Amino acid sequence: MAFFFRTVDNGIKLSSLLSIPDVTDVHTMNKITSDELNRLVTHEGSPKASQPLGHLLSKIFQSFTVPLPDVFSLKIPFGKILYRNQRINEKFSGTSPDTLVPLYDTEAKAWNWALPVDPPKNASSSRSGADSEGESEGESEGESEGESEGDDMQKATHEEIFAAFLNALAGCLAASQPKLVEMRFATSTWSAASAQKALPGSDIKRKPDLVLSDDISAKWGNIRVSAELTHSRYRPAMRLGKAADTHAYIMMSEQPWRRFALILSFTDEYRHLRVLMYDHSGGAVSPRFDIYQQPDIFSHIIAAINFGSLECVGYDPTVSFSKIVSPPRFKDINCYRPIRNAPARPSTTDCTVAVSTSSLPFPEDPDGVSSSDALESVVASDSSDSDSTEEGPSGSATHYSMDEEHFPPPSLPVHPTATRSAPLLSLASQMPQAEMTESIYSVTPLPSQFPYSAQSPEPCGKIRVGQKVYTIRRIIFASRGLVGRGTVCYLATLDDEDYIIKDHWVVGKDDNVVLNEIKMLELMDGLPGVPKLVDHWKERRSTRGTSRTHVRLVLKPCGRPLHMFRTLKEFVRALRDIVKIQQAAVEEHQILHRDCSLNNTMILDEPEGSEGFLIDWEFAVRIASDHKYPIGGTGTVPFMSRGLLNQYAVLQQEADLESKRKKTAKKKETRGHNSVDKPKTPKSSSDSLALPVSYVIQGYADDLESLFFVFAWVCIKFCGPNGMVRERLPNSLVDRWTSLDLGSCAAFKITFFAYPGEEKRLTDQFHPYFKQLIPLAVEWRRVLVDNMIHPVTFDTILAVLNSHLDKLPDDEELVSAVDMLRNDAAILTKHVKGKQIASDPPSVVAPKRQKSHHSDTESDSASGSDA
Repeated sequence: MAFFFRTVDNGIKLSSLLSIPDVTDVHTMNKITSDELNRLVTHEGSPKASQPLGHLLSKIFQSFTVPLPDVFSLKIPFGKILYRNQRINEKFSGTSPDTLVPLYDTEAKAWNWALPVDPPKNASSSRSGADSEGESEGESEGESEGESEGDDMQKATHEEIFAAFLNALAGCLAASQPKLVEMRFATSTWSAASAQKALPGSDIKRKPDLVLSDDISAKWGNIRVSAELTHSRYRPAMRLGKAADTHAYIMMSEQPWRRFALILSFTDEYRHLRVLMYDHSGGAVSPRFDIYQQPDIFSHIIAAINFGSLECVGYDPTVSFSKIVSPPRFKDINCYRPIRNAPARPSTTDCTVAVSTSSLPFPEDPDGVSSSDALESVVASDSSDSDSTEEGPSGSATHYSMDEEHFPPPSLPVHPTATRSAPLLSLASQMPQAEMTESIYSVTPLPSQFPYSAQSPEPCGKIRVGQKVYTIRRIIFASRGLVGRGTVCYLATLDDEDYIIKDHWVVGKDDNVVLNEIKMLELMDGLPGVPKLVDHWKERRSTRGTSRTHVRLVLKPCGRPLHMFRTLKEFVRALRDIVKIQQAAVEEHQILHRDCSLNNTMILDEPEGSEGFLIDWEFAVRIASDHKYPIGGTGTVPFMSRGLLNQYAVLQQEADLESKRKKTAKKKETRGHNSVDKPKTPKSSSDSLALPVSYVIQGYADDLESLFFVFAWVCIKFCGPNGMVRERLPNSLVDRWTSLDLGSCAAFKITFFAYPGEEKRLTDQFHPYFKQLIPLAVEWRRVLVDNMIHPVTFDTILAVLNSHLDKLPDDEELVSAVDMLRNDAAILTKHVKGKQIASDPPSVVAPKRQKSHHSDTESDSASGSDA
């Protein structure tokens, strides 16, 4: 059970308010990602002569400066042309297999490779299962350019032909320009294996036609780029576009440290290439390139993707992983044993790498700005995940078997645990080899500043913040979704101290907006229960050509998620402390948090005991006299107050009506101009109605109501301490509060407080473990009934929490442990006696209690949450 919460992150795009549900079916995921990118995808027009690649690709491939040979000079051994047609066989009739022949035919303006041009013969049935949406034009057997010959040609799919061709093109480029081989540190290979079988590494079973990876077993966690083949013409709303949206979503989710994802789109008989780029601001589509009429541009794109720095395909040059890592997952929720906040344990491997100032020579800033304000291009990072047993890429034989004389063998693939990033290679090279042998799977049930446990892994990478390089121990949180902040939180160390590094993309470029969280934390410096800001870094390059700015914060101390409470008393005490934190922020500093959610409520372990902790002050504001604030950053949907949701629902309805009105008016205007039928152009974001920046009224009473929803969520979704997740409860209240429709979500919450019968529904859905908190739930709900009209006060909520806190036992942890031991002893005794009295050797049946306990454990370990 994964909890994907979406916060209100953009005052223009209301669809970003919606919660992404835990879905795995392709159709639903395509719909969600399509809605997520609505009004946020732009299509670039024809490129200028000065920028043959267009603006988008010129920016992306800026660091790729190796001069490339003209396509007509590329040669390939005739025997290495695996797929031939009648034209190729006639042209090179009698040619020996070792003879070098041109890869591109300048007279015919065609590649000497039988690329498919006809639709696949079994397009209607080639895709099954997850990808069976009718978008199968690129798969299965079919005729290629001219008449196809040979058994290999008849058996090959369109994807296999294209994968082999792209690998051959890369080999020819490397043979003609040795610098291409010298500059890369891993061999990347195109594969079509995933076209027939879903690419592993995600619960969403998608089958990208082609993938580029330098791993033996490609999966969503290690692929560089994917590609889709579609025989029909390109249309933004076609299934190919929706599939690409979902592919980008999975790629960014499984590799959250990426800056962007690239997807190649071959359409219109596979001759037109577009490059689709997705980042946390939305998407962009490059101009169309004809791979036959513009072969040099096509080869330039493939060369930049295959041989360019990892920055060319979307990786962050300031993050480096030296081991196999995975984004946080929810399945190992019980593996953590929280410890008190303390300095990092010294390690023999830390002494050479965990230094306060890196010895790595960072590039000078061309504008004379310190590197804490700017970052210049260096080689990017990557991570891979190698627990799959999938077969190798289908096109690898073509790439590796070329003659050594004309096609130098590519560099050996990087070992799965070897460093994947050159910018920090000098630092990583100091790490003993023994440190680079274990796989690391960093898992956490919810986004959190979670401390390392007794099973804390050894360092797995490096991350730069200004001039300092921190050692990454674990990825403790990675947000989901394409459009948004793209937050990744790392547990990192420097000089034997633990820190949380929050890496995210903030909306806007103005420092007043971008550095808002930093200013809020500085204003509240020293306030108990608020993170301490240690350092921050605004990466200046990220502001060029994007609506978001890349920011990193270094924070202390490390806490654990609220749902990882040990006892009911600790749980309620943490809630009480968070109310006190909000009260102090409002009354002493005139600051309103505005995003009280399960993600942001924590427990901090101190020597004298635990206490509540409130994080993520990114959307906090100085309290205005009229209590009006921009809609961006006013809450997380499942926990937003009904008053806020009601305001959003009205704004959403008004925007939808205005959008429909303008579309109707535009259609009428078009019908009035029937003189000439103009060709249809791709829809861009400028064709869609931009929602106006609006304001909502919000006060601290909304945050107090949000905290009640956090309390109810834990009592319904969990079944015990230490993050024990409950089996799914169908049609629960909290599921209704997470509706994709804001109007419905607001209506459910208003109904919940308006009708007395909802009180029983709430208490009936509490897990039995939380039965002692039912009186608290009843009283808390009742004091919030009139919150929309008469805002509740801090003192009222504190009085409610304190009165029930005093009634909870202090020795729950001890009593719980004793009860568990007694139950286990009873089960063991019953099991032993049952075996002793058995006359025949029947099959052993596990006692009911043992079976139930095992089931809970299994559920807990395979469930969790994410945001």
